[in-house]
Amino acid sequence: MFEERQQQHTKWFIDGNLKLRQQDLGDGRIGIWVSILNLNASFTMIIYDFIDWCLEMDINLEVDTSWNKHRGFVIESKDLVLLSSEIKRFIDIYNLTPSEDEDKFSDDEWYS
Repeated sequence: MFEERQQQHTKWFIDGNLKLRQQDLGDGRIGIWVSILNLNASFTMIIYDFIDWCLEMDINLEVDTSWNKHRGFVIESKDLVLLSSEIKRFIDIYNLTPSEDEDKFSDDEWYS
């Protein structure tokens, strides 16, 4: 993934149709929101057992809705590099595409 932007405590990454929004929550934890084709992919990832996938690698992952009530994930900052690569690997292995019913991100909201 390539860093697309950075602003204060938030970074955005992109790899084709996959985008990550990563926000430092200031307490040693990082919030991560996942977008595929501008649709929130977090619920689809949860359905495919992404949380269990992470637990097997000893990554504590919580579901979070602190950013604009969009479902995302919160992790400890020490797990950030591993989680970012596992998100991409998980999506590639399962060839995930979010449902059209999922939240759609506008560019203005995604980069806010």
